[in-house]
Amino acid sequence: MTSAIDLKRLPDTSLRHRLALAILSGAMLGFAFPPSPFYSLAYVGLVPFFLLVEMLEGTWRILRYSYLVMLIFHCITVYWAGGFTHSNDPWMMSAGAALLLVHPLFYWLPILLFVLVRRRLGSFAGLLAFPFLWIAYEYSHSLSEFSFPWITLGNSQAYDLHRIQIAEYTSVYGLSFIIIAFNVLAFVLVINLATGKWKFRAPEAVIVFCTLILVYVGPWLVGELLHIRHKNQPAGRTLKVGVVQPNIDPWEKWGQGYASKLDSYRLQLATYVRESKALSSRTPDLIVWPETAIPLRILLPQNYSYLSSLRAELDAIGIPVFTGLPYTRYYDSASAPVTANRIESSNVYYEDFNSATLLVPQQPVGPIYKKMVLVPYAERIPYAETFRFLIEPLKWNVGIGSWGKGEDTVVFSLPLRAGEAVKFAAMICYESVYPNFVRLFVGRGAEFLVIITNDSWWGNTSGAYQHASYASFRAIENRRWIIRAANGGISGLVDPAGRIHDETTLYTAATFDGEIQSNSKLTFYARHGDLFAQICLFFGALFVALAFISRPRKSEIA
Repeated sequence: MTSAIDLKRLPDTSLRHRLALAILSGAMLGFAFPPSPFYSLAYVGLVPFFLLVEMLEGTWRILRYSYLVMLIFHCITVYWAGGFTHSNDPWMMSAGAALLLVHPLFYWLPILLFVLVRRRLGSFAGLLAFPFLWIAYEYSHSLSEFSFPWITLGNSQAYDLHRIQIAEYTSVYGLSFIIIAFNVLAFVLVINLATGKWKFRAPEAVIVFCTLILVYVGPWLVGELLHIRHKNQPAGRTLKVGVVQPNIDPWEKWGQGYASKLDSYRLQLATYVRESKALSSRTPDLIVWPETAIPLRILLPQNYSYLSSLRAELDAIGIPVFTGLPYTRYYDSASAPVTANRIESSNVYYEDFNSATLLVPQQPVGPIYKKMVLVPYAERIPYAETFRFLIEPLKWNVGIGSWGKGEDTVVFSLPLRAGEAVKFAAMICYESVYPNFVRLFVGRGAEFLVIITNDSWWGNTSGAYQHASYASFRAIENRRWIIRAANGGISGLVDPAGRIHDETTLYTAATFDGEIQSNSKLTFYARHGDLFAQICLFFGALFVALAFISRPRKSEIA
């Protein structure tokens, strides 16, 4: 097979040069992610990695250096996950260290498949397959209980609101694909110029250079057209909403015993009620409190007095309040799931759920949404039903810990003063990182979205900024307004173009109100889901299948 692209294997360089390339690649990928403003680094972050692969012989050597690339990448993007700079909780630090050290190994799968295709079908086919293999990996990895889509490569572009408008069709995976494709083209241009195969004005070089410009500028132009189209569409109902950000330290939130928990509860609820009363003078249609704003199992019969007191306060305010709270379900020994806790000296088991509900004045407590996507290990042991022996030793006892897993999407109905109602749905913290999960609620009729979260566990680090920025993708994918209420920040209102309004700062108490619009129209992504990623999965599998039935080829392109 011949090709216009003619690559020659680079000579193996010194260990120092190989390490420099690996570190450079990981660093550029890492510093492309929020809160860094250098998101364009992602477009060239893999070029040093490709150069490294061209220098190395042997699969094991490639895997070792790719691990280093991804380790550096993880240490820059998710260093905060262990809480090393805040409170120093041993379990959190252990889990965070495991994430940094173990999760880079997951990237061996697409890299192994890339090496296979490259070895069997040649370098050109390997490079052609790489974007499809990468997206296939990112998509597949998001489907399991071990998933961690936080650092999906496209997420690095959350601040580039012009280009990410295509997420309305492809979700974040479309941005990942564009980034990978640009890296491949840039590598082809660099290596052919560096080895003297092409001259700067050679037709091949000009074609690849012009394609690079098209790949980079094209999404910006498409984004501008989509933005103009969206601005000209009629808006739905206008709603005034309020958000309370109390800035309560989560490490102190739960107290150290029953009496202290009740004292803490009273102080916290007094803050929420006071700020909600202040908001009520602006007559909002909805007030949103953050994740586990109510830290007490207030729905249990023994806590009825606390629920009654709170409802009296909210009835007096006269505004519906959406809030996070724990919900408890009891089981007998025959029906209890393996994750349930047993009440001592009894055959009664219980399970707590990280939940949310809408409290409407003068109405009973409505549906309870129980969080369905739980943070691996921090909130639930992945595949706990299979790995039962890990449940007890790996429970994290901060807060309520070891949450149960919800089973059903819930769409809430918000009554309006005019006698109408508008539907909305809520994501609790980590759930908002999953594109397909969020779109399921939109498909069930949600006309706007709410994200309630507590991003105060890790100090003033990158995590909260990353989490807040990812809401822009969810807004664009579904063209829905999003109300984001965080305990210690960052809160705000995200419009359907991904712009964040009334954005608060970390570790400050804040209360604000603003206007949003409902929308009942479904985007291409809301209707069809991860079709783009599934197409990439198909082509990635096709390349792998061809590699398995083909004889090994020389790695360079002849």
